[in-house]
Amino acid sequence: MKRMLLTLTVILALIIPARAQEKEEKLKELEKLEEQTEMFTPPDTVILEEDEAIVPEDEVYESDTARFKIGEMVTVEGTDDETIIRIGKKAIKIITDEGDTEVSLDECEDTKKPKHPGQYFEGHLGGVEFGYNNYSTDPWGSNSIPIESYLDLNTAKSTSFNLILPPVNLGLSRHFGLVTALGINFNNYRFDGNNSVAVDDGGIITPVYPADGIDYEKSKLATVYAILPVMVEVQIPVSYNNIISLSAGVIGAVKLGSHTKVVYHDDGKQKDKNRDDFNLNVLRYGVTARAGYDMVQVYGTCYLSPMFEKGRGPELYPFEVGIALTFND
Repeated sequence: MKRMLLTLTVILALIIPARAQEKEEKLKELEKLEEQTEMFTPPDTVILEEDEAIVPEDEVYESDTARFKIGEMVTVEGTDDETIIRIGKKAIKIITDEGDTEVSLDECEDTKKPKHPGQYFEGHLGGVEFGYNNYSTDPWGSNSIPIESYLDLNTAKSTSFNLILPPVNLGLSRHFGLVTALGINFNNYRFDGNNSVAVDDGGIITPVYPADGIDYEKSKLATVYAILPVMVEVQIPVSYNNIISLSAGVIGAVKLGSHTKVVYHDDGKQKDKNRDDFNLNVLRYGVTARAGYDMVQVYGTCYLSPMFEKGRGPELYPFEVGIALTFND
């Protein structure tokens, strides 16, 4: 009972000044309290202040060990001959042996299992992407066969916009791992000539021209795809919390929609939109890569599957390049 009073008295004395006093002041206070406690017989009941409640920590009893928690900072564990008071990362041990009492101040042992370094890996993929798109008659952007004139694009106005959800990361180390995410890809192929495209009666992509005297102010083919890139990323630390990231991988896509749109003047401004599948491949695949510093990336994607279904349109391979802003850091 005497040692119990000593423990409770030590706790009450440390709750308020625990964060402000230095180690030496704590030890002096403990020794002073111990001397004062030995001068009287402890009562059967200790009355605490209203706001100084002791909360049992699930009242765990292992062997003869009792454990209590006071607030978020202080934990008390006691056995018949030893009491340990943990305050933050410090531990005060009170050991009683045949009437002698010893008080010591130690560092608390970190019992938490350390995280695998890969758990800290965060890939640079989720966010928004702005770029330019085009197509070629061969994969990798080459044109061994000239593109038909009605498919020529206004490169400066053929744009892409991608919205990428927060990524899923699989870290193999602190700065190396796999990253993937779902996204939506919007492509606008702005035609340079005075034409649009449609599917003829034979099911083949063909050019469509306006009536005499009408010039298209704007003519484009727009596509929407759901995309899923899977990439390997390497990160190079350059300063505190700043890195250069390099990544490359594969990308798959599923078509969600497509339409053509023309804008012209004929008794006022007219806008015509035609929704169709335009013989576009429902599925497509390719390769993608990016490099950047922190949240700013430069990316490029090249599709290795044809843009149109085989035999139902010109053999073209789409690609895009642009800038990405990642918001998953």
